[in-house]
Amino acid sequence: MYIIKAIPIARGTGLDILSYWSPKNIGFGSIIRAPLRKKTVAAVVISSESAVQSKSEVRRADFPVRKIANPRGRTVISPEFFKTAENMARYYASSMSNVLFELLPAIALSQYEKLPPAVGRTARNRPRESFVLQKNDEDRFAHYKSLIREGFARRESVFMMMPTIEDIKKACSYFEKGVEPYTYVFHGSLSKNEIIKRWREVMESKHPLVIAATGQYLSIPREDIGIVIAERESSRNYKSQSRPHLDFRRVAEQFAREIGADFIAGDSCLRIETLHRHDLGELAEYAPLSMRSLSTARDSLIDMKSYKNPEHKIRLLSDELVAMAQKNRDDNGLLFVFAGRRGLSPQTVCTDCETILSCDLCSAPLVLYGRDAGRFFLCNKCGKKFSAEETCRKCGGWRLATLGIGTEKIEAELRSALPGAKVFRLDKISAPTHKKASLIAEKWYASPGSILVGTEMALLYLDRSIDYGAVASLDALFSIPDFRINEKIFSVILKMRSITQKQFLLQTRSPETDVLVWGVKGNIMDFYRHEIENRKKFSFPPFSTFIKISFAGKKDEVLKAMEKLRALLAGFHVDVFPAFIATVRGNYIMHALVKLSPGEWIHTELLDRLKTLPPQYAINVDPESIL
Repeated sequence: MYIIKAIPIARGTGLDILSYWSPKNIGFGSIIRAPLRKKTVAAVVISSESAVQSKSEVRRADFPVRKIANPRGRTVISPEFFKTAENMARYYASSMSNVLFELLPAIALSQYEKLPPAVGRTARNRPRESFVLQKNDEDRFAHYKSLIREGFARRESVFMMMPTIEDIKKACSYFEKGVEPYTYVFHGSLSKNEIIKRWREVMESKHPLVIAATGQYLSIPREDIGIVIAERESSRNYKSQSRPHLDFRRVAEQFAREIGADFIAGDSCLRIETLHRHDLGELAEYAPLSMRSLSTARDSLIDMKSYKNPEHKIRLLSDELVAMAQKNRDDNGLLFVFAGRRGLSPQTVCTDCETILSCDLCSAPLVLYGRDAGRFFLCNKCGKKFSAEETCRKCGGWRLATLGIGTEKIEAELRSALPGAKVFRLDKISAPTHKKASLIAEKWYASPGSILVGTEMALLYLDRSIDYGAVASLDALFSIPDFRINEKIFSVILKMRSITQKQFLLQTRSPETDVLVWGVKGNIMDFYRHEIENRKKFSFPPFSTFIKISFAGKKDEVLKAMEKLRALLAGFHVDVFPAFIATVRGNYIMHALVKLSPGEWIHTELLDRLKTLPPQYAINVDPESIL
């Protein structure tokens, strides 16, 4: 008889190690079915000892040690991957159970017996390195192909991690015929049988391979992986939306470190934090960084303040955009028009001079809040409040109006301006599923002379060049209280420029805004220098580590919970505030933000305190936003 220690893998258990007994020995890293309360769940074995050696431990236990009814496990998890999971559990202040549930694909938990067992790692004869690669798509993938060929020559496989299915499809289109036969794709939309089939082929192949997959498939225990690539590194899709809110970019880099593989973060414009790490010497250049994004399209920045009428109504479409849409139809081209997402908090605009009201402290746009006598202006970036009696600082005008331009408005305006035009719309309302979004994009591509109006979501499905590109409005995005918002806006503009071949224009009521000017010209260097200084000024990441702790429920309950949290975290810098959208489905939401100096996390004392919190508190280390 053997005493088995295992970690149950199930969301929300909060458990780490449980003890069982088994009539057979079960090896480390094996997935088994283990009893947990009134059901059985997948569990990973971390140790197995003879019951003779563990006799005293069993006798001292104040709980019955339950039996593993079916001890036929399968070694699916490598020691290196397990160490990665341990590191992530500590970093994200979570249990191993929750982390493993997030890290492993469902197939590894439900049908592990059909997967081939893990084998030992191949010894590596060269030191590992970490790199950054900032180039346009074509140049970047040319470097990737060189990396793959070099890896194959050393008998090393390559794991190319990507944030979405669409990214995987696009990446595979760049691979040459010499690489394609040795490329295996994994993502959640594949059938179970197909995943099992490909998993077996990957484990059995004697030839080095390219594994192009989403982050959960880092767990495939291929023994010869020598290069791990985080492609489109700036994508927010790498950060999981559910607890424990893992960032798969960090997971991939840690995993590469554990297996002794090279790590490469690649994108056309890397994250601010990543570029800063490069400046500090933590990440080397695989190739000289491209700090200017080139484009063949004619670009222009359209000042919408010039479009004014006696009724003080704000026009949504410039003459230039209407003319572009007409030329697109005449040329049988393809035009994509970007608009802000539905439901954004609007800006406040002076209808006399078209000036956007901004904060005198940090220059972010002001938003009107409240009702009737309780109204006030608020800067969502720095939190400064202004009187509702605020007037335009430029002209002294008091006729202030909120402004927000959504996809539906843009679609209606285009149909009105160009009767008979084919106009498609791609946003979360028109395309609630991946399948629906793909269908809309393909219909648009197959309709020469047509227009697609979409949000940032639509950009995921634009995998080919287009003739004309336009940004109807990005201005409202500046009002979002997100320390990463400038980075997001800049990224959208660069993406639009990169796929547009003939003409690109951006409409704005703030043509003097540096982020917009740099974006239209593809000036990554000046944007980065400005943004890193701004982050430093306000102690935003990478000059601090944020830990966001959220609580949702009845308002009184939430307020009490946050007071308890304040007491628990006494001695640490904690800001408590309502969520940007404070009430969702009847639940009131508040956040607590802990700010730590660079390198201070993992703070052992703070980690211990956080781990005592009940599951109603949601912990998010390195949040993408503090909303």
